[in-house]
Amino acid sequence: MRTALLALAIVGACTRESARDVPPPHADVGAQMPATSGPGAIVATVEWPLLDSIRRHLTDFDEQFTRAQQQLGAHRSTPRGDSLFLTFRSAYIAVAESLTNQLDNDSVGQDLFKVGGHEGSADSLRALLQRHGFDLNSSEGNAFVDEDAGRLLDAFGPLLTPAMREYLSIRNVERQARFSEDAALQISWDSLSDRIAVWDQFLQQYPTFTWQPAAQYWRDMYLETYLTGMDNTRTFTDSGTLDPDVRRSYQRFLRDHAGTPAAQVVRDYVALLGASGAPSDSSMTRFFREHKLRSMLGVQPPVN
Repeated sequence: MRTALLALAIVGACTRESARDVPPPHADVGAQMPATSGPGAIVATVEWPLLDSIRRHLTDFDEQFTRAQQQLGAHRSTPRGDSLFLTFRSAYIAVAESLTNQLDNDSVGQDLFKVGGHEGSADSLRALLQRHGFDLNSSEGNAFVDEDAGRLLDAFGPLLTPAMREYLSIRNVERQARFSEDAALQISWDSLSDRIAVWDQFLQQYPTFTWQPAAQYWRDMYLETYLTGMDNTRTFTDSGTLDPDVRRSYQRFLRDHAGTPAAQVVRDYVALLGASGAPSDSSMTRFFREHKLRSMLGVQPPVN
């Protein structure tokens, strides 16, 4: 399942919020647009008809990329510029989803990351996508076209408000480490807790952020994972008690991030668990309802 794109679709539905952020310093981004021709351009060296179709699709989209930069240039470092960026990003994600659907319906695309598959085709596609501001990713052996957060940050960051630029910066850092695979956590409990603290700080620093629901999504999803784990990475042992590594991470979080809103949630959760670490199902349900959270068990988490 394309869990990374699923997460993008979730937060991408929140692109029409109003913005009230302070403008950042000006900077020139004229050289930041994706390069599609010239000495540095990547040319595919494999015979794969879909690759030509994808190249044409991306070349057409380059015009939208350039036009979005020009529009933002006229509204540099303003809430209006942030709104224009989110409008562009919606179109950008739609392109990624469209290309992913093409891969799903193509015999070569279906096997790009399978053992004994088409490694040369995957390399050519990745190079092509990266030249146009996208990336190639996979989940459970299935290829999908993903966003390139670093490219978006390079191309649009100097034109955005401090809050939007910081949001993109945080996501760009997070995407360097895979978050989950096959409903199993791929980072440590402590790394997960640090992500929660980062988003708590962000939400406190930018309470009127244009894309506040997206920032809230990442904070809550990480916190929910921290409390409940995932289907294949549980916080409780088979005997029903809190995993010792998880308990140690909670203690570290409460020590290092004591002043964050999430720390109070974790503190209440630890109190609920008590010494036995095995609360009733009803008390757990009530706890998550009161804190407006949900369990991540039975939920497909994002890949990045």
